[in-house]
Parts: sequence; C-alpha cells; structure tokens
Amino acid sequence: MLLNVQDLAARKQPVALKETVDVTEAYRNVRDVKPLGPLTAELTAVYADGLIDVSGTIDCKLQFQCSRCLDPIEKDWHIPFQATFKVVAKEQLDQDEPEDEDILRIKDEPLELLPYIEEELMLSMPLAPICKDDCKGLCPDCGQNRNEQECGCHREKIDPRFDALRDWFGSK
Repeated sequence: MLLNVQDLAARKQPVALKETVDVTEAYRNVRDVKPLGPLTAELTAVYADGLIDVSGTIDCKLQFQCSRCLDPIEKDWHIPFQATFKVVAKEQLDQDEPEDEDILRIKDEPLELLPYIEEELMLSMPLAPICKDDCKGLCPDCGQNRNEQECGCHREKIDPRFDALRDWFGSK
C-alpha cells in the first residue's frame, strides 16, 4: 500500500486509501496463528505542517489456538490504526535522535504502509488466546480436554519435599 508523499503534500486534502492484502506469507513463521482471509485496510492520510497523519481501521480474520485446551479459535479482528510520519532529509534520518518517539521519520519518497499495518496487527494479537473465559484446559496428567468431559484423574498434588509432613497435622 503505497502513499505518494509529494502528491499528498501538494493536494492539501485528505487521501482515502483502501487495499486488500494477502498476509499468509507474513504469518508463515508465526506459531499457532493462521490467516483465514485477506487483510483489509481502510485508511485516511492527511498532510499538515510537515507531518503525515494516517488513521483508519484494519480488518482481518485469524485462527488462533486456545492456549489452555488447544482448540482452534476463529476471530474477526477490527483494529484501529494510527501513525504519524515526518518527512526528513536523508542526512537527518541517520543522524538525529527523534524528538518525539510517536512520530516515525521517513524520507521524501513513496511511503510503503504495509509493514506498519502488519506490525500493528501483530501487536494487537493476544499473547495467550483462550476460547472462552471459563476454559478448563487440558488435564496435565492424561491430556483429556476438560471442557468436553472430566477425566477422573487425582488432582491433589503434594510437593514431594513436603511428603514427610503430610501426617503432621492429622496426628493431633
């Protein structure tokens, strides 16, 4: 998704951008996540005072794996996107420290927005997705999915280091 910076600056009007992108390759090495369709980005770019403000929404359908029971989860993601870019000379791009960390510094050339969109999508994903709030997960002993049926395994675990103290309080 290319944004022509010079054209945007000359227009002085917001530019609407809409693109659908296949993100299968971007998620090839991401474990337990599979795109179920293309990513759709609907963005608006505005140029003012040397800054380019790009905002809008990102939509994508992803399949995750529940971190407790390992069942697949399909979820539609609707993520707000906002990024501010500042056009700087190439010499400044390499030398100066940015004054504001929220402003991304770019050179004066067409701006490829797709890496920023993919990064926002990656950052919005949960670290440990769960299928439902009360997911019971898998039994650690036999591996049975406890959402489907109880396995009957003995759940009381005693640390072997304290096994000698088990009868201490029962003797009184």
